[in-house]
Amino acid sequence: MTLKEKLTSLTTEFTTLKTKIRTKFTAQTQTITQTQTKLNESNRKLELQMKENSENEKVLETLLKEFKELEEEIK
Repeated sequence: MTLKEKLTSLTTEFTTLKTKIRTKFTAQTQTITQTQTKLNESNRKLELQMKENSENEKVLETLLKEFKELEEEIK
């Protein structure tokens, strides 16, 4: 194999490896982006659930207070 052929072969191999790396990087970037999007959606849902739970807890506290007052009235 001549020096020129070796250089051509190495250049081709380098280009192939560069393409594989870029393809893998792009795929990983897309995966990270999708994961981040799902995580953000999940966080929003959790925040909404926490807010709803807090509101429900307030309602339950109010009901408990009212029941205690009714219990006192009955006595």
